Amino acid sequence: MTRHLIGCLLLLVLVTGCSSRSPRSEGNTYQTVGRDLRRNTDAARVHNARGVDAIAKQDYALAESELKKALAEDIMFGPAHNNLGKVYFHQNKLYLAAWEFEYAAKLMPHVVEPKNNIGLVFETAGKWDDAVTRYSEALTLEPDNPEVLANTARVRIRRGDNDPALRDMLSRLALIDTRPEWKEWARHKLILLSPATTQPASLPQ
Repeated sequence: MTRHLIGCLLLLVLVTGCSSRSPRSEGNTYQTVGRDLRRNTDAARVHNARGVDAIAKQDYALAESELKKALAEDIMFGPAHNNLGKVYFHQNKLYLAAWEFEYAAKLMPHVVEPKNNIGLVFETAGKWDDAVTRYSEALTLEPDNPEVLANTARVRIRRGDNDPALRDMLSRLALIDTRPEWKEWARHKLILLSPATTQPASLPQ
């Protein structure tokens, strides 16, 4: 299970949140609310792209710097919030990560990634019910998204669930997921969770 969870966490999508009082870090100009409401979206995209590249290289300090520059250019640029949340998630700053993902979800209500990422934060924190809620919200947007489907099934199993809806979820995952390790995982869990079939005592005469 640990191997699969780690693999899933690494799939956090690079696409994010803040409220009216965001925590700030020294050495940057990113603030949630300011008097200057200028929006230079083109510049934000450039810095966001640099941040995504830095995340891919696991240079989280550079990624954080670039993503905060993106948000200083356009505080409403959702992808930069989501990616900043990913940086915090990798640094195990779960509160900050959730805060950024939440705002990304508000800015991009029809995008599945922020909701899925919030679910990952709650799951990592051991809050199964909250994780299921957020994953379910993501599934309403993309019912057959294999990453979200796998996340939902995994946390429900961790919570101790065993019902027809979960087994149907595992069946769909085994059918549509293109990742061999997840197809194998789904089939294995489906066998374990399926009700035992009653075998006849002897063959009919």
